[in-house]
Amino acid sequence: MPYVAMWDSEKAVAEATLAVTLAPIPKLAYQGREFPADRDGFGVLWARCSYSPGVGRPEFASMHPGRQYECMYAMKCQVCGGPADRNKDGWLFFDWRNELDPTSWPEGALSAMPPLCAKDARLSTAVCPKSGAFTVLRVRAPRLWGVGGVSYRLTVDGWRLNHGDTDIWLPKDDPGLPSMLASKLIRELRKVTPVNPRDLRTAL
Repeated sequence: MPYVAMWDSEKAVAEATLAVTLAPIPKLAYQGREFPADRDGFGVLWARCSYSPGVGRPEFASMHPGRQYECMYAMKCQVCGGPADRNKDGWLFFDWRNELDPTSWPEGALSAMPPLCAKDARLSTAVCPKSGAFTVLRVRAPRLWGVGGVSYRLTVDGWRLNHGDTDIWLPKDDPGLPSMLASKLIRELRKVTPVNPRDLRTAL
């Protein structure tokens, strides 16, 4: 069971808890007390979510915001939560090509999927039904790029969700970050070396 996966017992805090702070600029905030963990190093507000891994049913298509951030920031394995694998060619990642990727992909790819340890990479390629859809990579420079999440707009009645902007990715210097509720930490994959999945047993 992937460490980063959501469980149906884990619930996001209601949108009604969002508020506006005006100093030094208008930005998204929570009503009442704000905790240090509510914002990241970019000053972006993060989605609050209850924490009860292992309770209920896993939701494989969704990642828990807190655990995704933990693994992506600290370079931990997305499956077990332990240290991710790293060798002379870099950290071990899986990646899928998407519309945000440059023509140089996988060089310069943007990824919300944390790295993996060697053991879980081998297991994933053996049992994952979508293993043929992803590319195995070694990444020497996985740079912190920005965040993904939900975009809001400020109105006279407070923050309102921008329809259609429920999964946008913004770089760390984007002027839209104060109105973002983040749920994913994004890294840019640089100095990338593709790895043949069939060679995982020997390459790792």
